Amino acid sequence: MLNLATPLRFGGDEAASPDRLVHADNLAVMAELPDRSLDIIYMDPPFATGTVRRGRGGSEFGDRTDDPDAFVAWLAPRLAESRRLLDETGSLFVHLDYRATHYVKVALDRLFGRARLVNEIIWCYSVGGKSRRSFGRKHDSILWYARGADHAFYPDAVRVARKPSSHMRVVRGPDGEPVQEKTDRRTGRVYRYPVAAGKVPEDWWVDIETLNRADAERTGWPTQKPERLLERILAAASAPGARVADWFSGAGTTAVVAQRLGRRFLTVDVEREAVVLAAHRLARAGARLAAEGRPPPDVAVEMAIQTEESDRRMRPLSRAQRTNEPL
Repeated sequence: MLNLATPLRFGGDEAASPDRLVHADNLAVMAELPDRSLDIIYMDPPFATGTVRRGRGGSEFGDRTDDPDAFVAWLAPRLAESRRLLDETGSLFVHLDYRATHYVKVALDRLFGRARLVNEIIWCYSVGGKSRRSFGRKHDSILWYARGADHAFYPDAVRVARKPSSHMRVVRGPDGEPVQEKTDRRTGRVYRYPVAAGKVPEDWWVDIETLNRADAERTGWPTQKPERLLERILAAASAPGARVADWFSGAGTTAVVAQRLGRRFLTVDVEREAVVLAAHRLARAGARLAAEGRPPPDVAVEMAIQTEESDRRMRPLSRAQRTNEPL
């Protein structure tokens, strides 16, 4: 049985401060942090679908409002705090779907400035049901905003394989290795791209599939994202040792990936069940790293004292409650 009252220990540097997994209202945690104390923030908030999600064991959480204005009003202070906490070279990634993206993008444009939108990343997938009355809705949008003009970006860390079916012809380069080659018809300039070097992906990602029921990675958490997705985001916009935060930790994927990639992390979730699940994942993943001779920093699991009043305060308000209580 995992003891959440003590840190998860992996035998690493005892002088290093522990990473943090916190059961709390994320706004309360943000308020305690100093300005410019984070390098990268990923958030995967409820998508404002009006759906009541059910986690493992039948618990209900999260995605309760179908009012986009109320959703943006609830999310806005979290976005503002995220901007305050980012370093000048830091980035915010906000993961949304077609129902919420355009509303939240307007709020982010006003907060960061339109010039600070780095990319709207379109994550395409095929798993899931199909509609008989429309094209299948098979993508999410990830809005990437930079805190300052000189944001961190490491494109070589996220190169992907070049398509063998490209319109470019494949020839042998001067070193005998295959290159894709094309000639600009207007200028006559010849472009050559070594096949082995791959390429930096575009802002539409079709090579990372969402999790299906048979994936070994799957935990049963209904909004769980694949580790490969977070690997690409963290590797592209941060370096080892960077300070990572996730305000809606869910199954703990951001923390697990940050731990493996050598980033320091602070992840938060209002749902006790999510924090317990993430702690178990981190304990297993950290033990594997330690067995490989790469022990990560310890992890402090900070559980709120659970009472009926704390549960009420930490859970997202329903639409009816929002008409009577301040956000």
